[in-house]
Amino acid sequence: MSATNRGCERKAYDFYATPPETVRAFLANFDGISSGDRILEPSAGNGQIVKVLREGGYDNRIDAVELRPEERGTLEALADNVTIGSFFDYEPDCGYDVIIGNPPYSLALDFINKSLELLHPGGLLIFLLRTNFLESEKRFKWWQEHPLSGLYTLHKRPSFTGRGTDATSYSWFVWERGGDRLHRSADHQNHLRRTSAWKTLT
Repeated sequence: MSATNRGCERKAYDFYATPPETVRAFLANFDGISSGDRILEPSAGNGQIVKVLREGGYDNRIDAVELRPEERGTLEALADNVTIGSFFDYEPDCGYDVIIGNPPYSLALDFINKSLELLHPGGLLIFLLRTNFLESEKRFKWWQEHPLSGLYTLHKRPSFTGRGTDATSYSWFVWERGGDRLHRSADHQNHLRRTSAWKTLT
């Protein structure tokens, strides 16, 4: 994710580690991930999202894709399968039930489109993005074709650099591929069709 602290030098690969408390707060308020779901983290970085999932008791099959080879060892200790390379070249042998990540903002739309292609029908795409991703006139037609199933806005702005909080608002965006939810309960359907705002716990 590209942070927006003014005056900060941009990091290589637009890499800014996801604050773990941001992931924990989301998972504490979201019950859409089932125990049998196959999960992908397409911009895994140093594994913060996968680590929080593991700490939360998710023993699902989790695959991770990361561009930077220096993260291989860290990710192999957390994920079931690690691919080093561009997500846009990633061709898995089967689809996913849940894709969750914090993609580089400059490539967010490309990550979303690629991820939606990899989801099973009824699958969930969950991305941490700047809230203003909703606002672009350029994406108006795209939004008509890809409506959200849920929006979880962070009350406390996260810090991606360790030098103070970011200068903009962030939200967890949730999309559902298709509408049948073959492997989801009615409670999950109703939960995800609500657009929700919540406060982080820290």
